[in-house]
Amino acid sequence: MSSSKSTLTAQELKALASKAIAAKATAYCPYSKFRVGACILTQSGEYITGANVENASYPVGTCAERVAFGTAVVSGYHDFRAIAIATDSNPPASPCGMCRQL
Repeated sequence: MSSSKSTLTAQELKALASKAIAAKATAYCPYSKFRVGACILTQSGEYITGANVENASYPVGTCAERVAFGTAVVSGYHDFRAIAIATDSNPPASPCGMCRQL
């Protein structure tokens, strides 16, 4: 992959961040109250978002990153440039091990 394709513009970075932050509002987290939003930028320039979805049967919930990637894949996207993840924690939280492997 060429460096021009892997480098994000300031506009792309701003869009990724703002869309990941906005995705937090759609999180379903009645148990942990820990909102997470994610936004993926595809190679074709599409932005795909996701948010965490909890279940009373822990750990059956789905992380925001996996929701975003699942949405992207079933929508026909298979090539990705970047992902942004947003939480309310300070300092920011790191993705879980399962999401890192995905």
